[in-house]
Amino acid sequence: MNNVKGACVAIGNFDGIHIGHDALIRRMIELSYETNQNSIIITFRFVKKDLRKSSSNIKYINSRDIKLELLKSYSVTDVVEIELDEVVSKYSPEQFIREILIERYNAKNIVVGYNFTFGHKASGNINTLREFQDKYQYRVEEIYPVKYNGIAVSSTLVRNLINEGKVNEANHLLINNYTVYNEEINIDYNKNAAFVDNKSSIILPPDGKYKIAAGSREMTMVVTTVKNGRLMTFDGKIEDRDDIVFLEKFV
Repeated sequence: MNNVKGACVAIGNFDGIHIGHDALIRRMIELSYETNQNSIIITFRFVKKDLRKSSSNIKYINSRDIKLELLKSYSVTDVVEIELDEVVSKYSPEQFIREILIERYNAKNIVVGYNFTFGHKASGNINTLREFQDKYQYRVEEIYPVKYNGIAVSSTLVRNLINEGKVNEANHLLINNYTVYNEEINIDYNKNAAFVDNKSSIILPPDGKYKIAAGSREMTMVVTTVKNGRLMTFDGKIEDRDDIVFLEKFV
């Protein structure tokens, strides 16, 4: 990337764009204007499941493509996805700083959350970034936790709320209401039903009845666990390219 004037970068996994992510990204954009530098969002993709920080079968709030689409909506200079493959996943924290942030993107200002980790086995953190800032001539800015009811907002918190069926609470934390996008599910338009395979990485709330919006229409949807996956049935007509926006769970 031709980036002579340097860049302000925001770094994170950014699973589901919540109010904490939004604060981080907007501060990076603000800083890029202040310094007349490019604005870059850096996120990650694990190319093999066993390279994830957790070996558990994590379900995500957004698919990879949707996440990138949401990040690009901030109209930054670039949205970059770093593949954590067999090589990059083993970078030491200093290697990651030097080879990715400095040599590849000429980072001059780095904005990260308070709990950011990086490098082999997540051995680097914000203190590591500060340790090398004079050597590599950049500056670090830490974004402190945004709290909701006294709890730090995180993707894990949002996922937990969705797993508990508390979609209305999750919506308070997300920039956009919790949505399952059309391209993430298999929809049978003739039967007004959709299916999500167990192999899908997308999180779904527990079985039950939900108030949802599809396009401009509100309707009721029932989530049911079936063999090999989850079935969603609607009491209204699902149209082509409708996304499923969760509003609340009926008691």
